[in-house]
Amino acid sequence: MSGRLAVQVAPKPECLSLDVESAERLTGGTWIGAQRSVTFCGAVIDSRAVTSNCLFACIVGAHHDGHDFAETAVGDGAVIILANRILSLPIPVLLVDDVTAALGALATEFRRRYAASCTWIGVGGANGKTTTKSLITASCQADAPDRVHATRGNMNNYLGVPLTILSTPPGMRYAVIELGANHPGEVADLAAIAQPQIGVVVSIGPEHLEGFGDLIGVTKAECELFAALPEKAPAFIGMTGLADHAQSHGTSSAILHDIITAAARGRILIEVGGDSTLTSTINVRGEVKADGIILHTDAGNAPICLLGQHNLANATLAFHAAVAAGVAPQAALAGLRKAVPVSGRLVPRRVGAHLLLDDTYNANPASMATGLAVLASYAGNRLAVLGAMGELGTATHKAHRDLGVLAARLGVALITVGANARLIGEGYVAAKGPSYRHADERAAASILVTEQLSVAPQTVLFKASRSAGLETLVRVLLEGGAA
Repeated sequence: MSGRLAVQVAPKPECLSLDVESAERLTGGTWIGAQRSVTFCGAVIDSRAVTSNCLFACIVGAHHDGHDFAETAVGDGAVIILANRILSLPIPVLLVDDVTAALGALATEFRRRYAASCTWIGVGGANGKTTTKSLITASCQADAPDRVHATRGNMNNYLGVPLTILSTPPGMRYAVIELGANHPGEVADLAAIAQPQIGVVVSIGPEHLEGFGDLIGVTKAECELFAALPEKAPAFIGMTGLADHAQSHGTSSAILHDIITAAARGRILIEVGGDSTLTSTINVRGEVKADGIILHTDAGNAPICLLGQHNLANATLAFHAAVAAGVAPQAALAGLRKAVPVSGRLVPRRVGAHLLLDDTYNANPASMATGLAVLASYAGNRLAVLGAMGELGTATHKAHRDLGVLAARLGVALITVGANARLIGEGYVAAKGPSYRHADERAAASILVTEQLSVAPQTVLFKASRSAGLETLVRVLLEGGAA
């Protein structure tokens, strides 16, 4: 943690004032130091990112212990330290049992005190939440330039959400907070911190089955967001693909719908996509083209440079959520026109005559199927370069084999990467897919893909869970080297 990070210049966060009594009441901790009160602006967990007057939280990780860098943080401008062991420093130390939980408690209080003129939008779901968050943010920016705060990247967990909230600048009109989870109860916890006034569950599908158990578990967990909303608040849910996921996982879509309805009781449930009919004064329909999507509404049209039917569903949901938050429809469309793909999420990249679809950020069965559907929509030679999916528990074997079967039925060539991806190949071969090769290592995969590209122009999809590291393979191909 030595050196300094190149921190993106951002507006100074709103400040939070604490005295001994409030700090100890909120966190259950003990205030150490002669100074009896402090006002801090923002919080960090990396000493290289310390800014003047911030809070530094000492997180113990796999490779670093934040307590070892507390003194450095003080020297760089931190005004209060959050720690779980006694430190002798010239500024207050708030000694707590659980630094992460205490950070969440302080973020909860920050959010409670924040100006009522800001509308807070919580975004969760199985797939598409980061893209939809970005689309909502773009829509809100068109209405209130420089007055929108949003989660950066996917800082959507027990650390990311509090840090995002505590970094909110003063005077914001909209705040768009992404909430992630891989176990029951996490969305509820994070939503209690963010206190959203509008909830958006982008999709329900098979994800993190190792933690959620099954599709019913996923539905219950993601819809915890709705319970955190105020009475009669808008509760949006994307229904696209829900019936198909239910059928493929041996679950009744009616049961899933009942869970959704029960979770949203007392709120205004708004279903978007699928077989649902959205009650709205604004008629919305969409069009999927080879180079992007188009949103057609009564208020105008928005061509958007995102690929696939799933992104049309995301954009439709984002449009309605932004309008519900107070954005004029014309402004929302103007913002959507400026939207760009999120890094690693189905980003098209040209290499000579070839089109590479970089969808390497992460994967689960639903997003894999979505990526393959986009690939299959292209004419000509199509190649899927796939790695394994993680956190599927007992569903691992079937999910990977089913994915191979789907690739075979879509008629795309397949290269699997990594020993754990062989199950995909087994399903593909069993379903008589047209062309299959496997590489245990990325270096070998690079050679196989390069050979395929030398034959004829190709459209190539790269997708796997993050652990597979396929983004390095894409980067090597873009740079024209070898892995």
